[in-house]
Amino acid sequence: MTTLLVDTSVLIKWFHSEGESQVAEARALREATRRGDIEARVIDLALYEMGNVLLRSLHWSGPDVADQIDDVIVICGSPLAMAADWLRQAAVLGAATGLAFYDACWAAAARALGISLVSADVQLLDAGLAESPRATAERLRLALSS
Repeated sequence: MTTLLVDTSVLIKWFHSEGESQVAEARALREATRRGDIEARVIDLALYEMGNVLLRSLHWSGPDVADQIDDVIVICGSPLAMAADWLRQAAVLGAATGLAFYDACWAAAARALGISLVSADVQLLDAGLAESPRATAERLRLALSS
């Protein structure tokens, strides 16, 4: 089974669509996870980032934010905690690429786990450290159809 690390920029698309691109592809990944065709995982940082975006940027109510965080845990399982060596790798990646430390954490976790990072974050994509929801959905359709 294919396992993916799905970052907050993709998780937001699972529950919010206004002004977002690649929503259909992100939601296709969510549905494939729900069906058990793939496994989507998150790091603990996702819950903090997602809660912040939903509360502060999108002005969702506290209970609605909590419900969506619960949904992410149901879909993706318990979030992975950043190991000490992942944090060290994130610092190295951030310094080498100019990424924010929290963005570099996503890339470092994916590298450590040996799985693809799915992100809509332009900086991660431009650094070659992530794959877009569209590219991932297309790649998995090809892999699942063979």
